[in-house]
Amino acid sequence: MKFIWFPQLLIIFGFLILGYSTATIFHLPLPGSVVGMLLLFVSLITGIMKLEWIEKVSSFQLKHLTLLFIPPIAGLFISSGFIEILKWNILIILIISSIFCLLGTAFAVEWFEKRRDMK
Repeated sequence: MKFIWFPQLLIIFGFLILGYSTATIFHLPLPGSVVGMLLLFVSLITGIMKLEWIEKVSSFQLKHLTLLFIPPIAGLFISSGFIEILKWNILIILIISSIFCLLGTAFAVEWFEKRRDMK
């Protein structure tokens, strides 16, 4: 069973290398791992790749999805090109969304407390 995983893992690593190469050649402001995932997604959607070719390794990766997405997302935010594009926009969005989240939670808790006191 482990031998079945090796060719599937090579296909996924091939897309990773293709993504890094594409990002380097075209000077994309995205990390190569994200470009590789996008290329794999497009090839699956268009039918160039069959899901059966990577299904065993993909199901293993889906079990550990949160751990496997941390490096590409961290790479996306650390990427200098990505930060240059966003500049202050991301900081403003993070501050505003945090304030709305805190206010929404506070109002919801206050509403539930008043409702509980009325009973």
